[in-house]
Amino acid sequence: MIENEMFEEIMKLFPDFNYQNEFYDEYRSYPTVDGLLHLAYSQLCESAGMMIMDYGAGYRSAINPEIGDEFRNLEKQEDEIFGEFIKFFDFYYKYRSYSERFKNSNFEEYSGQSL
Repeated sequence: MIENEMFEEIMKLFPDFNYQNEFYDEYRSYPTVDGLLHLAYSQLCESAGMMIMDYGAGYRSAINPEIGDEFRNLEKQEDEIFGEFIKFFDFYYKYRSYSERFKNSNFEEYSGQSL
């Protein structure tokens, strides 16, 4: 069943969440393609949001964020943030074809409909 595969992939893509929490019981018990696309989008928003906050704090506290070790650390954080988005987009473009609602939509249409 494609929905089970999708849920497993979400858990691998966004491992920082406690999937044993009862919030995820519905996704485990009655998964839908559209629901799982929305879950992945929600996980992206939360994980990338936290990373962006950490990045902002690091940038503001850096003595010289444009050179040296501070620059390299900030660049690494930027790569991790962009990596979160890339993971989601790869997931979305792989699985949207299983959705009657989203299979013909681009991402802007998807994000407007899913919110």
